[in-house]
Amino acid sequence: MIKCPNCSAELKYDVDSQSVTCEYCGSKFNPKELNTTVKKAGEMDDYDPDRVIEGKSYTCSQCGAKLLTFDETAITFCSYCGSQAMIESKMMKTNMPDYIIPFKKNKDECINNYKKKLSKAIFAPNYMKSEIVVSKFRGIYMPYCIYTLGKKGNIENKGSKFKKRRGDYDYYDDYRIDADIDAEYSGISYDLVSKFYDQYSQAIPFNHKEMEPFNANYLTGFYADTKDVTNNIYDGEVTSIVRNNTTSYLSQRREFRKYGCSSPVANLDITERKMGMFPIYFLAIRDKDEQHVHYAVINGQTGKVAMDLPIDFKKYIIASIILTIPVFLLFELSLFLIPSVVVGIAIAFSLISMIISNSQLNKVYEKEHHTDDKGFVSANEKKAAQEKEKEESKNEDKKDAVITEKKEVNAIKFTLSANKDRTKKKAKYPFMEKITKYLYKQIIAVIIGFLVLAANPVHDYYYYGAAIISFALTTWAFRDLVKEHNLLVSNKLPQLEKRGGDEHE
Repeated sequence: MIKCPNCSAELKYDVDSQSVTCEYCGSKFNPKELNTTVKKAGEMDDYDPDRVIEGKSYTCSQCGAKLLTFDETAITFCSYCGSQAMIESKMMKTNMPDYIIPFKKNKDECINNYKKKLSKAIFAPNYMKSEIVVSKFRGIYMPYCIYTLGKKGNIENKGSKFKKRRGDYDYYDDYRIDADIDAEYSGISYDLVSKFYDQYSQAIPFNHKEMEPFNANYLTGFYADTKDVTNNIYDGEVTSIVRNNTTSYLSQRREFRKYGCSSPVANLDITERKMGMFPIYFLAIRDKDEQHVHYAVINGQTGKVAMDLPIDFKKYIIASIILTIPVFLLFELSLFLIPSVVVGIAIAFSLISMIISNSQLNKVYEKEHHTDDKGFVSANEKKAAQEKEKEESKNEDKKDAVITEKKEVNAIKFTLSANKDRTKKKAKYPFMEKITKYLYKQIIAVIIGFLVLAANPVHDYYYYGAAIISFALTTWAFRDLVKEHNLLVSNKLPQLEKRGGDEHE
């Protein structure tokens, strides 16, 4: 806790003035110089030589999420699940990061950016615009792994150029291209919090040029999250990004084009992984059923917004009816609109609805199981491994029993790994559940339409009756489509497999 050297009151970082201020006596201090000032006043010791900082840890009693604060700020609700049933608190030490990007945008600026983006979403539910909801934005520092990659030395590539054509044969000259490079690549970062899903963190990139050596003074007045995944979890993604960018850059060089090397490769190695704390305004909005939350995150450095945008079905259906009227009149005036065509249009709408719904359901399945989020998967695997170890340690009665149990655990781990690989390949909503829960309406609509067309009745009312039933079923199906979309842009309440706080502590 950082105290004012003039009056010993609590200090907080002020975004507008970019200074640490005392609300009691009005004093302002440069964050980079405050350590020296406070130290002279006898209020603060040097930082821990092992680079450890201490703050107050708050644990949500509903979902188990944990946030740190480095002043006397009291958390009134959880940023991850929106619950007001906080809080268990205790002092906690954590490793000091290497860098920090201070908040550059204040809360009001970011709220205005949120409202501007929401104003363009005409189908968004009104509860997302509520002032009570918007006021729950919280400034949080998120831990990120900052990568540096480099390569110094020789790289070898191959090229091929057309030389001549003789008869039915084309002759090419093949080249081996050796190049000495001295390259460094930086500016890629990934979050280290499993609860902060990749789709949000990668949607609000940061400007790494504004990073500063870590200084705890910037944390006052804000919360901070602690990392729960390893620093190397995103190595594959980072090396792939750098490889593609490097190839794109080198392919523009005359030296490679001259010898027919269109895709030169230079594999840069990861030379450094540092941890930084980056500023984010975070908001969790519970839906009306209290079963899911929609997230809005804002980059506290640039003000860029990433958010979930659910659809209010009432607004959607009203807008659809308004748009349908001129389309209906246009068809009504058309001379080519015969009863069988009307049925054909109804069948087409049903098929389109079915295709969209099928695609969305698979995406919903992937979203709810986070199959594309490495941080989340890694944290769950770590948690499962810890549970297995605990289970194993309980039954260490005899040496033979321990050996047998280890073999069983290894077999279980192998099975889990195999299942994980299958999940990646087949991340699809269960087929029969799709049919019985969602797609049966469109299927019935298509069957009715085809049966009428096949029967080819004399009276028009059979066609119009089939078309009306098909359109009604498709409209009903579109209601399900809206529900599927809302599931796709929401997250289950983050229970984190805990009840009543963190039971593992």
